[in-house]
Amino acid sequence: MKTVVAASFIVVFLLTGTVIKNVQAADDFNTWQNTLAPLYLWGVSIDGTFNGQGLQLDFSEAVSDLNGIFTLHYEGAKGNWGVIADYSFLNLKPEGSLPTGVPVNVDFNNTIAEVAALYRFGPDNPWQLLAGVRRYELDIDVNVGPTGTTIKETITDFMFGGRYVNQFSNKWSVVARVDLATGDSDLTTNGLLAFDYRFTKLLSGFVGYRYLKYDVDEPNFKYDMTHSGPLLALAFHW
Repeated sequence: MKTVVAASFIVVFLLTGTVIKNVQAADDFNTWQNTLAPLYLWGVSIDGTFNGQGLQLDFSEAVSDLNGIFTLHYEGAKGNWGVIADYSFLNLKPEGSLPTGVPVNVDFNNTIAEVAALYRFGPDNPWQLLAGVRRYELDIDVNVGPTGTTIKETITDFMFGGRYVNQFSNKWSVVARVDLATGDSDLTTNGLLAFDYRFTKLLSGFVGYRYLKYDVDEPNFKYDMTHSGPLLALAFHW
């Protein structure tokens, strides 16, 4: 069922069309255009299996355990070529206890960073190609009473995909992206659909939804996990 949902999600992206930019006028296309979205919010929920054990974490439940978060998205382009960089860090510290009363403390750190080259076909063409690298890091400390376990894994993948950007009014644009990646993972699927609203020439806001699925099947590390949830941000343009 999850595979069907993921496939349907990708098809929607391919047919409708990704992240923060409107289609540029011809005179703007050949000058540097920059977009920065600092501290955007990704209300991510996590669902899947980790080394054979089920793991589910809803964003509404994670808020109370949130200890630290940092996100940053940048895009810059001139002419046909551009660059995309994205970074997100999440630290959760849930606490609880076993039925026997033994305390359980978890320190969960997750970092996702990517950089990609962007190719734009032209000022009047909404289609774009991208290729780059995504790095995914897990650092988990689990303490049950006096004993503890540490899990550290890093997944580095090469990704390739496309974007579609369509400005359908003076203020509104729809942006969509889909990419597939592999390397340390067997397959990673990433998709994003967002709507961007320009308040001024320098400031816009966007709301959307992101889906990221990892499938890793190594002898000592099996990770089948989906990250998904709404996006909300302010973006600066210059």
